[in-house]
Amino acid sequence: MKVGIPMNYPDSTLSPYRVLDLTDEKGHFCGKVLGDFGADVIKIEPPEGDPVRSTGPFYHDIQDREKSLPWFAFNTSKRSMVLDLESGEGKSVFKRLVATSDFVIESFLPGHMDRLGLSYEILSGINPGIIVISITPFGQTGPYRDFKAPDIILMAMGGQMHGAGEPDRPPVRVSLPQAHLFGSVHAALGGMIALQYRQRTGFGQHVDVSIREGVLRTLGTGLSFWEFSRELCPRMGPLRARGKLMQREVWPCKDGDVILSVMGSSHRSGMEPLAQWMKERGWTGKFSSVNWDSTNLPEAFDEEVATWQDEIARFFLTRTKAELNERALKNRIPLSACHTPRDILEDKQLTSRNFWVNVAHPELGTAITYPGAPCKLSLTPWRISRRPPLIGEHTEEILREIDPPPVKKTVAQNSAQTPVVSRKALEGIKVADFSWILAGPLVTKSLADFGATVVRIESRKRVDPSRAGAPFKDGIPGVNRGGTFRFQNSSKYSMGLDLSQPKGLEVAKKLVAWADVVVENFGPGTMERMGLSYRHLKGIKPDIVMLSSSNQGQTGPHREQRGFGWNLGGLAGFNHFTGWPDRVGVAPNPAWTDFYAPWFGGVALLGAMEYRRRTGKGQYIDLSQYEAGLNFLAVALLDYTANGREQMRQGNRSPHAAPHGAYPCRGDDRWCVIAVQTQEEWLAFARTIGNPEWVKDSKFAALESRKEHEDELETLVAAWSLDFSPDEVMVKLQGVGVAAGVVEDTRDLLENDPQVKHRGYFKYLNHAEMGMALHLDWPAHLSLTPAQLRSAPLLGEHTEMVCKEILGISEGEYRELETAGILQ
Repeated sequence: MKVGIPMNYPDSTLSPYRVLDLTDEKGHFCGKVLGDFGADVIKIEPPEGDPVRSTGPFYHDIQDREKSLPWFAFNTSKRSMVLDLESGEGKSVFKRLVATSDFVIESFLPGHMDRLGLSYEILSGINPGIIVISITPFGQTGPYRDFKAPDIILMAMGGQMHGAGEPDRPPVRVSLPQAHLFGSVHAALGGMIALQYRQRTGFGQHVDVSIREGVLRTLGTGLSFWEFSRELCPRMGPLRARGKLMQREVWPCKDGDVILSVMGSSHRSGMEPLAQWMKERGWTGKFSSVNWDSTNLPEAFDEEVATWQDEIARFFLTRTKAELNERALKNRIPLSACHTPRDILEDKQLTSRNFWVNVAHPELGTAITYPGAPCKLSLTPWRISRRPPLIGEHTEEILREIDPPPVKKTVAQNSAQTPVVSRKALEGIKVADFSWILAGPLVTKSLADFGATVVRIESRKRVDPSRAGAPFKDGIPGVNRGGTFRFQNSSKYSMGLDLSQPKGLEVAKKLVAWADVVVENFGPGTMERMGLSYRHLKGIKPDIVMLSSSNQGQTGPHREQRGFGWNLGGLAGFNHFTGWPDRVGVAPNPAWTDFYAPWFGGVALLGAMEYRRRTGKGQYIDLSQYEAGLNFLAVALLDYTANGREQMRQGNRSPHAAPHGAYPCRGDDRWCVIAVQTQEEWLAFARTIGNPEWVKDSKFAALESRKEHEDELETLVAAWSLDFSPDEVMVKLQGVGVAAGVVEDTRDLLENDPQVKHRGYFKYLNHAEMGMALHLDWPAHLSLTPAQLRSAPLLGEHTEMVCKEILGISEGEYRELETAGILQ
């Protein structure tokens, strides 16, 4: 697809809506998401332009405010208007814009909008339907609300860094900034939830987004290990723990790395063809003779698994990434290549799905290839409608649109002047949830926690692995005692239903007839084989909205490639960008793609529901976790397509700051992070550490020279930080305006962090079998309709209620289904 400057799509998901984007880098991606889904996004810039325009890398390395690749990456589908919000005239124009708009997105420090006289209270007085989204590092309130927090601070204090990296080196972040993107996509989701409420009531509200809490979303199982057994998950480099086993996950091969976990039990089918292939090539050994039918990997001996892994490692070194990946595709081995930017651009799967978008830049005399849609909508496709704007390019055009200012009436202005009693934003939306494990259930959790009625279909005949995996409450295994399941299944009803039987499918179709939304994340083709594909469901309910989440999408030559979240992290390039340049790339702490794709899914679903409200038409959403992830690497991908440069992992270093890293502190495996970004901050840092002689050396006087001597600088900073606890370092430096933070582990987050406690992110709810158990709240706090969590359900806990009260099944029919084993 090729686009130029102006394109208008009246049938887009969000085409009726206007967004005023006041953000810096913390919120640019939120505006892009809404703009690419069709909203009219007006980027308000100061006269000198957005500060990100001065950030590299630049197109052809020409330092120019109109050639910044970070600006390009996250500002498509926007118009630019220059407006000085410090001036009376600028504020007056902005208020007139608010009267005709639906959303305001801002990322100023807490209190700044109040100082400008543009608080939510004032803006809602102008337009009661306005939805104001505030994106800040720690949220609008709490003891850390004013902390400086570039990406490394948020990744450290969000718990992501502690478990990422090599055990003999400092904790490490993804080299490309990620935290602001997590915050932005949660902000877009929060805004869409608020829009649903406004459609019922006419009232907007304030959406308070904590970027740090968006990062906290990625922790998952690590929280359970501390809660249940007081264990911290250590850094393991290319290894991953499976119970008590340490298994290699990242494997060097002839020309790079691949990802594979040696697995038994239900995943043994992937190991058998690998062993057979090795045998065909003359690699005989213990791995090729394993009886996978009887092998229970968690019970295998460490020495035995180490022998298998040694044999595999030597075999992989004789094969290229392409050879290994091709065989994995052919024989469904859960292996994937660790892609570089070049690999990603050459991937046949992405090409076959028309993922890449050539965006014309007339001012450059060329077109640049951009990452495409995070998900595909059948009726209202995601589109880049225009290239990123020049500074103030549309100022006059927009001024003409608001002169004279039309009156924007809402339901609230025509009726009641206070919000209705219901505090459930998504009340009335009905969801049939066929999803399992992580990515799919997180989509439906985003609906359930805000009031949608979500019925989860599951069965004891094929238990969700997130129910069956360790850790367990009190160390006692059970389908209702696992630590992971509850984090993505709060506020849902659980219905036991055997979909392998015809009568089970009949009941499932009744649920579809009741539902507005269907969500599933089985392998591509599974729902088709069961007679539950979108074409089947449209026959049952023509306006149904259906979302299918999968690793690589529902189409393309690699759609059935086997793998899990950690495979996709390598495939999408995150391993390439995580770790140290002199060592093998490692995975970010969790299965990365499982924790960002769902929020795109939530935005797309609510957008499709909004389109259905206007038109009566449902549609199908194809969510590829792979493609969603590439939007988080947009800057590096643009650097490759525009400049031919393949960026590489850099540990914790940044081209824009020094010192910038994780430094040892007093205590066992205790670390702080520090980011000195300006000369003023460097001088404050030097004063705070006592102005030792070395800070006076000319080689540390300016950023450029500090970068040239960064190894020495890091050694000197580490020698200072060792005398203090991480909290002491953070408090000292934040107190003088230098960004610093604790590399928090799960113990810190669950027990010690005052900001987390203030915001109430961790909720302890009464679970029917585990008692008081940890659940996760939302990074987006909605002022009128906050999330209202209920404890995650027992397996099949609500089967009878769903059958009788929702589906209208009689007592007699219910007993027949129960007796026949359908409801299990």
